[in-house]
Order: sequence, then structure tokens, then C-alpha cells
Amino acid sequence: MVLENFSFAKYGLFLLLGAAAANAAPQLVLTQTAFTVSVVPGSNGATQTVDAGNVGDGTLSLTASSSVPWLAPTVGATTTCSLKGPCIPIAIALQTASLAAGTYTGTVTIADPSAVNAPQFVMVTAMVGGAVPSNIVFYLPPGGSASQDFVTATPVKDTVAPASPWLSLAVNGEGTFAFNVPYKVTATAASGMAIGQSTATLTLTGSSFAPDNKAISVVLNVTTQPILNANPAIVSLTGVAGAIKQTATIGISNGGQGTLTASGVTAAAATGSWLTAQLATNGGAVTITADPTSLTAGTYPGTVTIASNAANSSVVIPVQFTVEAEGPPVANPSGAVNNGTFASGEALAQGDIAAVFGDQFTLGALAYPSGGPPLPTNVNGTEVLVNNIPAPLYFISNGQIDFEVPFEVAPGATTIQIVRNGQQGNLIAVKIAASAPRFLLLNGGPYAVLNTPDSPPLVTGDPTHPAKAGDIVIVYAIGLGQTNPVVKTGVAAPGGPNLANVPDVKVCFGGATPFAKAVCFTPSFAGLAPTFVGLYQMNVTIPGGLPSGNSSFYFTVGDVPSNVVQIALQ
Repeated sequence: MVLENFSFAKYGLFLLLGAAAANAAPQLVLTQTAFTVSVVPGSNGATQTVDAGNVGDGTLSLTASSSVPWLAPTVGATTTCSLKGPCIPIAIALQTASLAAGTYTGTVTIADPSAVNAPQFVMVTAMVGGAVPSNIVFYLPPGGSASQDFVTATPVKDTVAPASPWLSLAVNGEGTFAFNVPYKVTATAASGMAIGQSTATLTLTGSSFAPDNKAISVVLNVTTQPILNANPAIVSLTGVAGAIKQTATIGISNGGQGTLTASGVTAAAATGSWLTAQLATNGGAVTITADPTSLTAGTYPGTVTIASNAANSSVVIPVQFTVEAEGPPVANPSGAVNNGTFASGEALAQGDIAAVFGDQFTLGALAYPSGGPPLPTNVNGTEVLVNNIPAPLYFISNGQIDFEVPFEVAPGATTIQIVRNGQQGNLIAVKIAASAPRFLLLNGGPYAVLNTPDSPPLVTGDPTHPAKAGDIVIVYAIGLGQTNPVVKTGVAAPGGPNLANVPDVKVCFGGATPFAKAVCFTPSFAGLAPTFVGLYQMNVTIPGGLPSGNSSFYFTVGDVPSNVVQIALQ
């Protein structure tokens, strides 16, 4: 039984989930790509150092530049370090003495136009005055709990006055932290706690970084009114000077009791009028628009304030808009991933559905192919080259492209490059395999995307709709490799009597890891899903004798295992 039509958008699979060989040129690696530094106001922060190495051929010729004036990178002389072979230190001076108290972020770009996996970016966050807040306010319903995180430069001791059983402070994580220690402040409104406001002072002492040693005023409001929760609590957008508007959505939910009604939203930019916002989805969300048309390259702060009938009647969301100068497309190192797990570092298969992440892939809006299949290799002037072979495209956007890995690309080390309107981007390294099987994940996992050929009853294999013995389920996957008969790159798989089969596929239930003791068998069909490009399906009859509850579920193509997911059984 083969499903020929189902609810996936042919060019929008990502919504349900979502050159020369790489060793023929220098290949850049960095020991670190992010630093967070606490700085005493009026002083310069400690200089940070990142080491660059070459895991390819030839010699690196590096330059380093900064997006902000308070970061000053310097490329040093070749030396030895923890990397294999010689390495080049890049010292990043933090010239923060003139900065007021607050949190600042800048980016250091380390580049070599002849190297693979270059440029790379080092994000530096300077917490001038530290990151410990002076005030924390909680709104909770009876029986509710909430937390807020912050970081101290070194460990602290804490005291609470007056003694407040509703308030606690703990290290947010495991292990031993000597610096940049993450803490979590938690407030809990016990079921018998009175409606109203409670206050306490949380005093931190003992940090070797003086600004950490301070008193935090904590206020807990226990209420039976609605409580407006906004997600995300901070919005960051990136655009290109003079290019199209960028949008983001803030979800609104009620963390309290009663009925929440959002009554309005106000946008305020620190300078100019680039920021607008409006209520959407009948007051269930806020749509933010950032317009770079009249802006030059730089960072622009703003806020969006949501008004409602909630106890926290006005919620303020900080917005940061980073405007870049127009440049070539830039793919992130390790930014090419399969569209099943989206895990970096995994090989891509011939015929895989893959995603590549980066910046300035297109200066226009998100776009899909206008026709097909077969899928085009150019959408609005944007192309993806895998070892110089144009790849069929599912969609393009500024920061993500979904594409099919051409079957013509030989297994082994290769490169990916984005070309926008003839302007070539950087090369990134990727490994291609004959097969690299992966499930499509339901809402990101841990369950796979399943379908049933005859509904009802609906079987999704998660606890809401578990599978039972005898059920026939269709399991969707990618990366199984070439089929028999052969299907060309970018072309829809055939239906009818000429189904594109993948040989030597087995599905397995149970066993904590692949090849552990499990119930394994050959599915009634494994191959490309008819009428679709790059999407595989397996028709599986759930065997009897399996215990109820969650079971490990995986499959193999020859001796190559897939990722392990869960399937709910009854």
C-alpha cells in the first residue's frame, strides 16, 4: 500500500519538521566562537583570545574585523595551541571604559577568502556592571511557579530577608562553575498563599567581581486575574540596509485565571520610525515589523508594549534590529544539515532533503518554486551548488534554504556554496554519504511523523494516538539514498507499478540503541513517496507481542542505522 497524496506541502516540508573538494584548500577552524565577559563600569574588559587552525591544505591568510568600536581584534603570529598543527591566535581587546552600565554584544569576523568554512564569527557579550538585576517581579496564580535567570562572574552566597519560603535561588545547571555562573531565581505561590503582594530582598555576597555583590528586590504578585505571558520575551531581527522589511511574531498566552484580552500594542524605536507592531490572530499574537529602508548599517534598539486586562497590564518586549550592509551570501560553517534531525556534523545523503543556514541568501521575501516538479535549481536568482552541481530548491529565504542533495554528488568530502544573482558566497565543508537515513520528526521529536492510509482511526504514534498491533502506518523519512528504478535529481518519484524501492531496509521496535536486541523486519514497502521529491516512506504493520507504552523505533538501510525515536504503543 503506497500513499500517493497527503497533507505535506510539496515545497514546504520544513514547516512540518520546516566547487572543489573540501580538502583542496585551507579550511578554517576556531577553538571558540562566543565569549561573555563581566566588566566593572569605567574599565576595559579582559582581552579574550581565540585560536584559529587549518584542517585543510595550504596556508591560512586571516583578517579580523569588528562590528562595534569597543572590540579591537588583532591577528597574531603562528604558534602552537590545542588544535592539531600550527594555529593563529586572534586577540580581542575589550575597550569598554566609556560604556555605561548595560549589556553589549558585538561580532568579530575572522575571514580568509580562499578558505573553506570562512568567514567565521565570534560573538562577544560584555556585561558592563554585571548581569545581576536590581529588581525581579513575578505574577502568579495560586499554585503557580515561575523563574528568572541571571549570570554572575563568579559564585555567590545568598541571603533572603525577610525569610520567604516562596523564594529560592539555585545554580541553573550541573557541574562546577568557576566563572559566568548561571543562577535561577524561583518564586512559588503555594496553594494556600494569600492573594496579594509579597516582597523580599535577595542579597548576593562573596563574588570576586564587585558588581555582583548587590541586593535584588523581589516582588511576588499572587492573583486570580489573567496574567499575560509573551513568547519570546526579547526579539532580535536582522535585515539588510535598503532591503525588504523583516517581521517577527510574539505569542500571547494567559498564565493566570479568567479570560485574557489584549487591548493594544505600541511600538517605540529609540531613533527613527523603523519599528511598527500590531495585534494579530484575534489578539493571540503580536506581529512586529522592522523596516531597514532608510537605515544604515548598525544596531537599533526599540520596544513593543502590549496592553491588556491582565494583572501585569503592560508588558514591555525589548527589540533589537541589526542592519547589515549588503554583501555576498554567507553560509554558516556546519550550517548544512539534514531536514529530519537538523543536527550539525551529520553526513548528508545523496538525494537528501537538506537545509543550509546563513545570511543574505536572498534580498527578497521567502520564495517557493513557481512550478514543478521537477524542482528548479534557481529561485529568484538564488542557487545552491553542491560540489559545483546546482541543487533543486524547495524554498529560499534570507537565512535558510531547503534543497535536495544531487544524486550526482559522489560520497566523500565536498563543499556547498550559495550564489545570489551571480554573486558567489563562501564555501562550507560537508560530508556526503550514499545513505544517511533519518526520520522526519513530529514537532521536533521524540516521535516520528506517521500517517495512516485509512483514517479514522488516526494513528500518529505519540501518546495522544498510540499504535496497536495490526495497525498499518506510513512512516516518513529522508536520506535513504538511490532507488530501484533510479529516480533523477529534482524529479518527482513515480507511482503505479514503477515504484522507486530502496533495497535492504528493516524497521525495528525495542532496543535502546541500533543493533541492540529488538524486533526487526522488512516493511511491505520502503522507497520514495510517489509524486514527491526526496521524500521517502515505509509502510509498516505494527507487530504483535510488543509491550504497551513508549518503545524505541528505528530503521536500517543496509548496515546504516537511522536515528532512534519513540513510538507510543497500546
